[in-house]
Amino acid sequence: MAEGDESSPAEPAKRSGGLGGRIVNAIGIFVLTLAAVVVGGYLNALLHPPPDFKLGPDGKITPYVPPVVAGRAADAGKPAIYYALDPPLVVNFQDGDAVRFLQVSIEVMARDQKAIDSVKRNEPLIRNNLLMLMSNRDFKTLMTLQGKEDLRKQALAAIQAVQRTDGGPLIDDVLFTSFVVQ
Repeated sequence: MAEGDESSPAEPAKRSGGLGGRIVNAIGIFVLTLAAVVVGGYLNALLHPPPDFKLGPDGKITPYVPPVVAGRAADAGKPAIYYALDPPLVVNFQDGDAVRFLQVSIEVMARDQKAIDSVKRNEPLIRNNLLMLMSNRDFKTLMTLQGKEDLRKQALAAIQAVQRTDGGPLIDDVLFTSFVVQ
């Protein structure tokens, strides 16, 4: 036998996609990349909405801040006005077998004098509602920071409820300036 007679099976020719296959792959990668950019931009806009802008009187573009913030008129630039409810409120409450006393000095804060005037006009009703609110307390809860903060928020809501019946602006906050429990 001759050397040339040995026949080994010929390997099939490798078939590449050629130019057409490369173009199809490039278009596929482009479409996937474009889809990722569009979806990413959409999700980013949902998670981080861009601020609104306005043209100021001086010709500068600035972010737009709406005049109503958290349900209140735009009084944030006005100075705070404080009014103390004097004398301090004193209530007693039960703690098991012991009788406890709570003495609280309260000041209200507003940025509108009309809200302070409303508190002055309705002070007897406000003091009554606050006394009723504070006399129904648990000693252990009242001694925690969260208990005091909850009481402060409830006192704010009680004062604002009285003011709503009077009409006009509401106070912004209630501050405990003295808090003694025996």
